[in-house]
Amino acid sequence: MIERIVHEQLDDLEKAGPGADLVEIFTDSVPARVMCEMIGVPETERKSLQRHVETLGRLSCTVPEALAAVTGMSGFLARFVPEKMAGPRDDILGDLIRGGQLDEKELMGLTATLITGAFDTTGNMLAMGVYTLLEHPDQLAKLQEDPELMGGAVEELLRFLTISHLGASRWALEDVEFAGQTIKKGEVVTVALPAVNRDPERYADPDRLDIARKDHGHLALGHGVHQCLGQHLARTILSVGYEALFDRFPGLRLAVPADEVPMRDDYVHYGPRSLPVTWDD
Repeated sequence: MIERIVHEQLDDLEKAGPGADLVEIFTDSVPARVMCEMIGVPETERKSLQRHVETLGRLSCTVPEALAAVTGMSGFLARFVPEKMAGPRDDILGDLIRGGQLDEKELMGLTATLITGAFDTTGNMLAMGVYTLLEHPDQLAKLQEDPELMGGAVEELLRFLTISHLGASRWALEDVEFAGQTIKKGEVVTVALPAVNRDPERYADPDRLDIARKDHGHLALGHGVHQCLGQHLARTILSVGYEALFDRFPGLRLAVPADEVPMRDDYVHYGPRSLPVTWDD
């Protein structure tokens, strides 16, 4: 299913032609379509859900904008979940409904989590990974020469980019001495994930992208009870997406100078707002 969706979006990219926006046509669309199919969301609802998720992920959104997005999302869930409960199908929600352990409110919360988690993070990581590989042609060439490196390349891109900057907060259960500081009982600790993933005591030459790196073990997907629930799905989408894109368009390159690519620097998750690309026909 993921491969089919990826190739359908690449068909659309080819039809759009050189100069097309990879974010709009490919990197935003692929994970959104995958999750919609996995939980049975109609295609007609996808664009509005993407807008709601994007609004809620924007740090500069106003209170009225946030309330409108929450209202829109709640309205969708209030229609969608009872309909699914009345006639569960062969998808993730159908399996959960037939399991009989979750009530309507719990199913609505879980659906919202699946949608918000899948749409934004994977799409930004897919786009940012393409941008980064195009800016590191030696690494891209190495990956194209040896597709067996894809698994390690995905892990290295996750570490190197760390598009989610803050890890889940923890509360100290007792006074803790750490790195010369006292964290008092009840205080909140939030981990800066980019700092962790580029720790020179953990990684050799941490500021260098190396898709053949062996010392993985990054925290880009969290850790412990807060580790990303959809991490395996995200890795699969990234692997399939990168491989198919560069196989279909081996001469892919940016259509604008790298420093002119607009970035989402006011969002919870970092990535390009748009990514104009070109290739030789």
